[in-house]
Amino acid sequence: MIINAEYQTHLDENLNNNPLCEAIHIELNRKRFIERLTVIPVIQPDFWELPAIYQQTQLRQLTEIHIPVPQTWGLYSKMISMILYGYFHRNPLSKDMRMFNGQVADAMRKGQVFTHGNSGIHGPSTAPSALVYGESGSGKTTAIRRILSQIPQAIKHTLYQGEHFKKTQLVWVSFDLPPNGSPKAMTANFFRAVDAALGTKYTAEWSDHGKFSVDKLLAAMQNVASAHCLGLVHIDELQFMLGYKKIKDSPSLQILETLFNKIGIPIIQSSTQQGVELFDTLKSSDHRLGHDLTTVRRMLNDREFKFSTHSQHSEYFNQLFDVLFLPSLAYGDLPDDTAEFKRVFHKLTCGLTAIMTRLAHMHHETLQSLLQNPDKAKSYHTTFDIQLLNRVFKNQFHLIEPALISLRNEQGGGLEKPSNNKSSVAEISSPSNDHATKSDVAPKVVLPTVVKSADAPVEGIGHLELDKSFGAFQSGFGAEDE
Repeated sequence: MIINAEYQTHLDENLNNNPLCEAIHIELNRKRFIERLTVIPVIQPDFWELPAIYQQTQLRQLTEIHIPVPQTWGLYSKMISMILYGYFHRNPLSKDMRMFNGQVADAMRKGQVFTHGNSGIHGPSTAPSALVYGESGSGKTTAIRRILSQIPQAIKHTLYQGEHFKKTQLVWVSFDLPPNGSPKAMTANFFRAVDAALGTKYTAEWSDHGKFSVDKLLAAMQNVASAHCLGLVHIDELQFMLGYKKIKDSPSLQILETLFNKIGIPIIQSSTQQGVELFDTLKSSDHRLGHDLTTVRRMLNDREFKFSTHSQHSEYFNQLFDVLFLPSLAYGDLPDDTAEFKRVFHKLTCGLTAIMTRLAHMHHETLQSLLQNPDKAKSYHTTFDIQLLNRVFKNQFHLIEPALISLRNEQGGGLEKPSNNKSSVAEISSPSNDHATKSDVAPKVVLPTVVKSADAPVEGIGHLELDKSFGAFQSGFGAEDE
């Protein structure tokens, strides 16, 4: 949504007398910011008396739950400061900045990416880049995009300090690197993200890939960012770059730096833990890094945020568990202590938010369905039924159970082995499995990813999407600080 600019001076006086800075209002209250991001379901007290269909609609709320991860406020502070300070060096009213934007546009008309750095701009030689990384499913993308949603994305300017100033400012944009390594696919992803924010038609304008060279498309991408005073770009799925080894003209760290950092636009990059580890193994001559040996240093010149899974005793895990199992959802006899149910629930889900959310939803839904059958209803007396929880997990998560077992082994030293028989789920709740011998360690399995909450169809953050080989998933859940 495009909003009209309302100018407000900042306490940091360096940011004033600049319409791009003054149009951005900052939330200074941490508690209020976290509360705005928090989404908790409203389950009616008479839930178990409702007709079955309405019970189902009530349960759908579980897929929209959002408890902000511990890194949320730190990430917001980092992003908003990068945006504002970037604009401090890119005042659109200055003669130097107008000349600079003209140089970028001129290079685009020639079919060239502008590579002269911040010529004419007083400030750092390259804009900052921060990295957010962690296990697939640790909440990186969800956290970043939820935070960005609290910052106005598009602002329309018409008049500033009594002077004509017509500009549509694009404060931030978020897009994915393509899995196939196509530079044209990357530009298309960027243009679609810009069009969604501004209502423009750049995707259609630059869609004839046979007509435009790669350099022309990259130059157009850079010019759009410059023309709309882009304040920050979030580039997701950085680990895809590791598969670009044999792909001609595929995106590299150096290309990303040239497109954005070199024209003063800060970058937030997000990658899986495995992706960051693999980048460390690349040789300096690898084209995915670029030809400049200092590219990696410059592309990681600001803070790194590491996301991890949630421990059973963490505040985040317990907050989310309590929301997923609200008192109004509790059926029948309530045990004096739900600690054992909670322990098994954590072990099954490994403290991954999307797995937690989906398992809780499926558990409630299964119990609700079973209670509709008078014969089966006699066997179920409480929501906190560990045997039912195990059955639901085995039925709904069998495809990723080996990967979750591998993650459990890494988390706590419990040496479980994947199993194809039905007894494997029962073993999960047995402490005796933690004393297996080292020879029983399961081979490491890369943790699968799931569809991000912002993009997931129907099933929200819990919807899994497998490729044909079951060897790779698409990405995102939620997580916690170390």
